[in-house]
Amino acid sequence: MKQFKLLFFAALTLVTVTAGAQEAEVQYTPETGNYAISVSAVPMTQYIGQFFNGAAANSYDEFGGQAYIGNDVNTAPFRKITPLMSVSGKYFLDDETALRVNLGLIYQRAYTQYYADDDAEHALNPFSQQKVIDTRLTKNTGMSLMAGLEKRVGKERLQGVYGAGVLFAMNNMVRKYTYGNEITDINQAPSESNGGTVAPLTGFAYNRLLKNYNLGASMHAGIVTFVGVEYFLLPKMSIGGEVNFTALASFDKAQYQELEGFSTVDVAKREWTQLVSPSSNQITVGTGNIGANVTLNFYF
Repeated sequence: MKQFKLLFFAALTLVTVTAGAQEAEVQYTPETGNYAISVSAVPMTQYIGQFFNGAAANSYDEFGGQAYIGNDVNTAPFRKITPLMSVSGKYFLDDETALRVNLGLIYQRAYTQYYADDDAEHALNPFSQQKVIDTRLTKNTGMSLMAGLEKRVGKERLQGVYGAGVLFAMNNMVRKYTYGNEITDINQAPSESNGGTVAPLTGFAYNRLLKNYNLGASMHAGIVTFVGVEYFLLPKMSIGGEVNFTALASFDKAQYQELEGFSTVDVAKREWTQLVSPSSNQITVGTGNIGANVTLNFYF
């Protein structure tokens, strides 16, 4: 029995030493020339947290890279350009230094049709059920781009990460309206249903929107810094946590509209351009720009 115990402990020691030697031979951390992609781990961690706390509405959110605009900057002027998706990548110049790029993209297109009463048919028959179609088309496009340098410390599976970069972002939204009922000498204030009617102006019986320009249009430029840690769960695969501090200058474009209406002065349909708001700018630096990211990182 004593000999069996000695053989058992000897075998266990041999297995432990062999496993340690094999782990030492495996390259867990990134090396010179490696590429990397990162995706947000927040949907996964949120799902797991809700699973254990018994949340009834437990679902994944978007699964993609975390863009700096929108995730890090939580003030109202920046929420409007939160990218719907982003891609984060790195290239390692050496074992401790990497170029980092984060690209966020926005594209939204909403085309909605509405029924409105057909005024010509209703003039002939008050009980008519004939309809015309009004439309509203909204396009929102934009992007955010961060390019910077990353440094890391530590040779083991737990590493510290820090660095800085420059950030640029832009966004623009345009909205167009069409109407099934025309403005005429007889029908000076036609029926509409797409929300294009605006408050009447002096000298006009009725007016409505044709196009809205630069809704929330903005440009942003600044500097972003980051610091965090990564732990390598498997060779060339890690989970990381970072805190970002971003200082941004923001420039909003002037907004204006195209309208049409019936003028009571010269008794005719008119189209014109109307100014809505002038351009503006602001600088945002402080705790409102701090954000935390949790990411899954894959190295090749």
